[in-house]
Amino acid sequence: MAELQADDDRRYDPGALLTLLRTFAVVVLRGMELTPGRQVELTRGLGEPTLDPDMDNRHPDTPELLVVDNSGDTPVVGNNIWHTDGSFLRRPIRYTMLKAVALPTSGGDTLYADLQTAYDNMPPRWRDVLAGAIGLHAYDRIAATRADAHNNPAALAGTSTYTPSRHPIIRAHPDTGAPVLFVNDLCLSRIESGDGVPVELTVAELIAHATQDRFVYRHQWAAGDVVVWDNARALHRADFAAELPRVMHRTTTAGDIPQAFTSVGTPA
Repeated sequence: MAELQADDDRRYDPGALLTLLRTFAVVVLRGMELTPGRQVELTRGLGEPTLDPDMDNRHPDTPELLVVDNSGDTPVVGNNIWHTDGSFLRRPIRYTMLKAVALPTSGGDTLYADLQTAYDNMPPRWRDVLAGAIGLHAYDRIAATRADAHNNPAALAGTSTYTPSRHPIIRAHPDTGAPVLFVNDLCLSRIESGDGVPVELTVAELIAHATQDRFVYRHQWAAGDVVVWDNARALHRADFAAELPRVMHRTTTAGDIPQAFTSVGTPA
């Protein structure tokens, strides 16, 4: 994790942020002043902004910005489950920028797990089992959770928009080529070998390994905080009591098609 304080001009420089994100999975920016429009523009400096499929919670004036609110009639769901953003897409989301808007009186943290470090500390036997393995990432669970939370069965219709995507379980980081574990407790439905045979390791086992305390950074939010992270390297989840209001502004950028890691550290 890297942190830029309120007197550091690099906070508003996309090039400086991208440089930091080549080394750190998470970058914390303190004392930020961002309108929704300005947040989108800063995000655009990192990559092409994306539109979230949750149309009910897009900002009314800035559709590229998602209002992550756990209260109201259409609460954003699934953010308390370990996940990377948009892994069900053929080109998963690359960077996420999250701004604190309204924080609860206690709690409300966001946790980040470093998936590159998790791979580096994986048992050698696991690496052998997962070499060449493929994960099936589907939108179905998100849609079902949203339909239940909103009492709106029609929300399930969105599942037909997103064909499940097959991604390597061990991906090459798009910038460095380093091996990174690619898992998502919200979207990853199964893991199989390249020829379609289920592997002996489960999603639950991989998530439990990746989210050990030694791999996790817990961000305790303060007013003016913005956090940017690399979904090609970091899992995240929110940690807060549902009865306490918490509102965040989220923007994201498009990514590339994940490539499998090979023994020489280059995409397959």
